Amino acid sequence: MRSLGDLGERYILKYVIDRLEQLNGSLLPPGDDTVDMILSNRIIFSSDMLLESTDIPPGMSFRDVGYKAVTATTSDIAAKGGKPIAYLISLALPSKMLFDEFEELWKGIEEAAKGYGGKIVGGDTNEGKELVIDVICLAEAMNPVPRIGMRPGDIVAVTGRFGAQAAGLHALLNNFRGEAVAEKVIEKFLRPRARVEEGIALAMSSALTASMDSSDGLSETLHTLMDLNGYGFRIDDPPIDDDARRYAERFDVDLFDLVFHGGEEYELVVTVKPKMFKDALKSVESVGGSLIPIGRVIEEKIIEVKWFGEYVTVERRGYEHFR
Repeated sequence: MRSLGDLGERYILKYVIDRLEQLNGSLLPPGDDTVDMILSNRIIFSSDMLLESTDIPPGMSFRDVGYKAVTATTSDIAAKGGKPIAYLISLALPSKMLFDEFEELWKGIEEAAKGYGGKIVGGDTNEGKELVIDVICLAEAMNPVPRIGMRPGDIVAVTGRFGAQAAGLHALLNNFRGEAVAEKVIEKFLRPRARVEEGIALAMSSALTASMDSSDGLSETLHTLMDLNGYGFRIDDPPIDDDARRYAERFDVDLFDLVFHGGEEYELVVTVKPKMFKDALKSVESVGGSLIPIGRVIEEKIIEVKWFGEYVTVERRGYEHFR
C-alpha cells in the first residue's frame, strides 16, 4: 500500500490535473495557473472548509468525506438559488495517507460535483498534519435570495424534515451499527443532499422573503434569521423526521435536541409571502422536491415551538466553531 509520502506531490498533482474539466469557452487548459470563463449571468461564490479533527466522525468513509465537503459548500449556493458552474478544491493531505484512501476521497468529491452539475476546474494541494478540504463553488443565480427581508405574517417553511442526521452522528459516535433504525439515520448523515433544484425553483418563484441553509442546526438558523431581521418565529408544526423519532425512542435520546440542535441537514429554511405560498409550493414540487410549512414570522423577537401540545422556547444551541 503506497502512501502519499511515498508518491510525492507531483504524482498527486498529475492524478488530479488529468481529471480536471475545462469550462465552455475557456482558453486556458486544465492545470494552468488560473481558470478563465466567459460570464453571461449574475455570479455568486461560496466556500466551506472541512477538517478531519472536527468534521469526520469514526466510521465515515473517505468517499463520504469528499461528498460531504462539496455538499456543504453547495448548500449555501442552493440557499441563494444558485446553479453550480465550477468548483475549486484545495487539499491539505497527511503524508501517511494511503493513495487508495486519496482516490476514494477524490471519487466522492467528483461524485458530488457531478451530481450538482458543476465541474472541478482547479485548486491546490499541500501537506498537512490532518486532512483539510476547502471547497469554493462558483454558480450562476438569476434572482439570489438574501437572508434579510422577512416580515411578520410570512410563512416559514423547510425543504425536508429534521433530526435524522443528528441521530446518525450519534449512532456513529456510539457505535450503534447493525441495528436497522441506526443504519437508516447513519445513511442520511453520510449522504446529505444540497437542495440545488429546490433553491433555484424557489428563487425564480419570487415568493421568498429570506432564505438560509440549515447545516448548523434548525435552532441556529432560526436564531440567525431572527437576529438579522428583528422578528421571531412561532413554530406550530415542527418538521420531525420519522426515522429520528424512532431512533430517539429506541436509544432514549432527546428528540427535541435531534430536531432543533443537531445540524447537518443541509435543508433550506425559507420565509414565504403568505399570498404566494401556493406558487412556491408548486415551483418546488415541479422539480420533485417538497416545501413543508412549519410556522410563521411574528413581531416579538422570540422563537417558540409547539412541542406535543405545549409551546416552549427554542434556545440557541446549534454548532459554533471555537466553542
